[in-house]
This record gives sequence, structure tokens and C-alpha cells, in this order.
Amino acid sequence: MTRSDTDDPKLIDLLDIAALQEILDAFAAITRTTVSLRDQDGKTLARAASVNPLCQVMAARGQDESGCRSSIDAVAREAFAQRRYVASTCQAGMTLHAAPVVMNGTPLGVIVMGHLPDRFRDPAEIDALARKHQLDRETLDRVFEHQQLWSDEQMSAAVGFLQLLANSLARFCQQANQLRQRVEELVTVYQLSAMLTGTRDLQDVLRVAASNVVSVLHVKACSIRLLNRATEELTIAAGYNLSDQYLLKGPVRVGENPIDSAALQGETVYIADVRADPRIRYPAQAEEEGLVSGLVTGMVFRGQPVGVMRVYTGEPHSFSAGEASLLRAVAAQAASAIENKRLTEEAIQSEIVNRQIKIAAEVQRRMVPTRPPEHAHIRFGTVYEPAYGLCGDFYDFLELRDGLTGIAIADVVGKGVPASLLMASVRSSLRAVADGLGPLDQVIARVNRQLCQDTLTQEFATLFYGVLSPDGRQLTYCNAGHDPPLLVRDGEITKLEIGGMLMGTVPTAEYKHGVVDLQLGDVLLLYTDGVVDAMNFMSETFGRERLAESLVRYAALQAGAIAPNILWDVRRFVGLAEQIDDVTMVSLKVVT
Repeated sequence: MTRSDTDDPKLIDLLDIAALQEILDAFAAITRTTVSLRDQDGKTLARAASVNPLCQVMAARGQDESGCRSSIDAVAREAFAQRRYVASTCQAGMTLHAAPVVMNGTPLGVIVMGHLPDRFRDPAEIDALARKHQLDRETLDRVFEHQQLWSDEQMSAAVGFLQLLANSLARFCQQANQLRQRVEELVTVYQLSAMLTGTRDLQDVLRVAASNVVSVLHVKACSIRLLNRATEELTIAAGYNLSDQYLLKGPVRVGENPIDSAALQGETVYIADVRADPRIRYPAQAEEEGLVSGLVTGMVFRGQPVGVMRVYTGEPHSFSAGEASLLRAVAAQAASAIENKRLTEEAIQSEIVNRQIKIAAEVQRRMVPTRPPEHAHIRFGTVYEPAYGLCGDFYDFLELRDGLTGIAIADVVGKGVPASLLMASVRSSLRAVADGLGPLDQVIARVNRQLCQDTLTQEFATLFYGVLSPDGRQLTYCNAGHDPPLLVRDGEITKLEIGGMLMGTVPTAEYKHGVVDLQLGDVLLLYTDGVVDAMNFMSETFGRERLAESLVRYAALQAGAIAPNILWDVRRFVGLAEQIDDVTMVSLKVVT
């Protein structure tokens, strides 16, 4: 199974656990600390062989074992959630350090290290520890007699080593992930190349054509030059019985060469003596090569110039009409082979691009929730209709701390690949800061600053982000230039407009947040401009007024049926007109 068929990468999929175990063992041996590696789910993947003697003593006495585990679990979870280094202290007084392994902003695991601090050199500290956990003082003395106690400077170096190790593992994960992606691309290219098995190489075709012309026409040499339509230059593609020095003698531009210009327009041009003809650009080189007479014809395919075919003799020669006709026939066949090869290559490239777009679309769809979240008091419904394979819209649900639920909908400028990449950037930035930065206006301001750093001047996005209280009775929101969501209560519409300007253009932009108290039966619709901008054959847009009417009409339905019914209204209005914009809607209804 390829990565395109799997979920987000896991640490165990990207790194060799046996090698990690050796690394941790070496790390623990050097630092004389207790070290373990955990994955996204908190599962221990590798643990250093050495265990702190104090932990062994306490475990043997049944003292505080669960408390120590809880402390380790807690510091690991915090480092994972915060995506940064975290330090804590366990029940036994051991200092715990946790460094997350983060790849592209996504935490894959946590390395946890524990050690006994330098303060346990003080007998009073050992006495306090013995009393607290009812441990034998002589046993503790033996523990600390053989236990390495690190100074602040030594532990600072060890912590730096720990963070370096975590960063190195992250880089290894990134490289492994990139390697997987490259393998997928190579598999795609191989599949496309297999379709062309047996197709003759264009260079071979041209070389055979040049040698056949020489053989059939009994001439000295032949050259084939292909037209670069962008530069109007004729570049050498094949030659027979001509030296590399002559073939590469200099540029041949159509506008500077009347012979080739006439040949590309359909004439067959005769040259009595290339050494003396004023139309020849490199007569000295031709004489040195031993060329005398020549015949030039254009390679034309379906009226489009492809290149020029030239034949030369080593003595004066007057070409017959039959020889000229044969040369034109060979040139026509060569032109057909060249264009067919070009069309094949274009088809291959198109197929590669389409395949990559399809893969990108599959990846993008995995970024959009497959089902709404479960909420005790709110029901949700969604519609996600990309106009093309890749989409510039997205919606998201975020499970936040303290039972809060985040709801986001966004629309980025443009279509296709650029829009999808910008969408992914907005989504990842929001997820990175949503659950720990503070008020919503600060969250949106942070996302805006990040977007300004990562985008060009003409790239921007609109975003509506709201947070529902656990009881479903309050929505705190910030609207960053997005079409205002519509709140329906007793048939009346309220727009949620508080926020600020769109994101990605002004890094210092400030935002405000609003608060809405919700009641039983309230319906809220979040949507992108593809809904109101949908256009019929009369160039009329669906518009906000029709949207409001549809929302009021369907507000009594279950939440999951509201957005789909509005979509049907849009489709009936548009008819058979082509959909040119993405359509995304999220509806929610207060039910208890």
C-alpha cells in the first residue's frame, strides 16, 4: 500500500525501531539517564536498557509507581500537544524532560528523559525523600552512592542533546516521507512509461531517416534540424556523415536564413554550390566539410512547420524532380514521426499531471472531515462540492480543550493546485494555534501573520472561525473577510459579521471577536461564495437573498438535511450551466 492509500504517517512507519533502540541505549549510557520514545498514541516504541536505581527501589517497595508513570505520561502529553520541549518533576523528585519529534508541524512522537538533579547531593534532601516515601535511608544512600547526579551545566548539555536527537529524528522522518513520495511518483511514471513500451525513440527515428536519405538519394550527407517555435531557431536533431564540428558550427535562425525560411513555407530549395551561394551562412565550414551541392526541404505536419531536412553532395549535382519528391516524402514521414512523438510526450506529461492532481485531490479530501463531530446539544450538516479536482474551499471541526468545539470555513483565492496549497496552509496554521493561543481574535491574527509570510501579494483567503461552548448555548466567533454566516431564529436572519479584513495581505491587521447566545431551534449556516455566486445561463447569480429564503424554508428540517436541500435549490437555479466555483456549506442546529 502506498502513502496515498494510508492515513497520516506514523513514527513506526518512518523509522527503524531496532536502530532507535540502539540510539536510546547509547544515549542513556552516555548521559546515565532513563530515556524512552513514545508514538502519537502514547505507546512506548523504545526504552533505554538502563533504568534509574531510585525508580527500581520505589517499584520494588510498591511506592509511588503509578504516580511516576502518571508524571511521565503527563509530560509526554504536554510536549506532544504543545509541539515543544517541556520539563517537569515526578513524585520521586526526578526531573523529566520531553522533546517532541515534529515533522512539518505534526508531532509524531516524544522522547522522554529522566534524571536525578544535583540537589540530592544534600543529605537533607535524601532524608526528606526517605520520609516522604517511607524508604530505608541506608538503601537510598547506596542508590545515590552509585547514581550520577548532574549539575545544571551538565543537564543543560544533556537537554540540548535530547532536543538535537528529537530534531534529528524529525529530519529522518521527513527524508523517509519524501522518499516514499518520490517512490510513488516513480511508480506513476513507470506505469505511464509501460504504456509506451515498443515505441521507437525519436532520436533513433531521425538517425534512421537521415541515413536512409543518404542511401536512397546517393548523396554524401544529411542533416535534420527541428524548429524551436519559441526562439525561431533551428536546432540540430540528427546528422549522417557530418562531423560534430560542422553540426555544431553555430546557431541557425529562421529569420536570418532565407533558404530555411523558404523551406518551412513549403518550397524545396536547390543550392548549386554551398561554397559560393550568398544565402549560405557558414560557407567556409561547408567547404572544409567537403560539401558542394545541396537540397533543402521543410518538414511540415498538417500545415505546421516542424523542421528542415538538408542533403548534400561531395561534387556538383543537379537534383531531379524525382529526387526532390523523394526528399519531400521522407521529410513528411519524419515530420509525422516527430509530431506523433511530441503528441505522445505531451500525453504522457498530461497523464502525469492528471495523476498527480488526482493524488493531490485525494490528499486534500482527507483534510476535510468525513463526518461531523458528535455534540450533545448541536447537530451538524455539510456540503462539499469542488468545481474541479482540487478545491480552494475547506471546512473543519476542531475538538478543543474543556469540551469546546471549533468550526471553521474558508475560501482562498484562485483555483486548482495553487488554491489547494494555500488552503492546506490556512488549515494547518489554524490547527496549529487554535487550541492554545487565547482569544479568537489573537488566533486569527496569528494565522493571518503566518499566511502573509507564506504567500505572494495576490494570494489571500477569507475565514470564519467559531467556537461552541460545551452546552451549545454560546458561539464565540471571528469573521476574517468571509461571507457572513446566517443565523435563523423564528424566521428572522442575523448575520455574523464581527471580525476584520481578509487574511494574507496585511500582516499587522487587527481582528475582533463576537459572541452569540444560541437558543433551542436556532440554525446557523456557514457557506462560501460559490453558493451565492452560482450563475445560470441568464448570467444571474443565486445571490444572498435567495440563499436566505432557502435557509428559512429548510430551517425546520434536521441539521443534516438543511445544506443538501439548499444545494438542490442552487442546482435548480443554475440548471445546466457549468459550475465554475467551489461550493461548501456547514449547517448546525441547536436541538437540546
